[in-house]
Amino acid sequence: MSHARTVFLRCAGASIAALAAAGCTMTGNYRPWPTEADLATIQPGWTRDQVLARVGPPTWVFGVRQENLSIWNYRYNRTDCIIYQVSMRPDGTVRDSAQGYDPACDRGDRE
Repeated sequence: MSHARTVFLRCAGASIAALAAAGCTMTGNYRPWPTEADLATIQPGWTRDQVLARVGPPTWVFGVRQENLSIWNYRYNRTDCIIYQVSMRPDGTVRDSAQGYDPACDRGDRE
């Protein structure tokens, strides 16, 4: 094997190893899935920032036009069809929160 090819393969191997190691490290952005107990602490009147600090960003969001709400959906158990929903008012405060049924389970397109 030529010297240039050997150097190339060593550099490529070192780069792959570095990328693999970087992918396995925890960053400051890591956050475990919220638990049902975490979600149950959310109270009416909490701010958007309080919710984010307590349980992190929602799994997905949708709007309810007639009430002008944003519904934040959290999947906290990946093995069932129960989600937790937080209704956010336009001013960024919680109206209410509760468990709900994931409609994606009826369609078979759950995450």
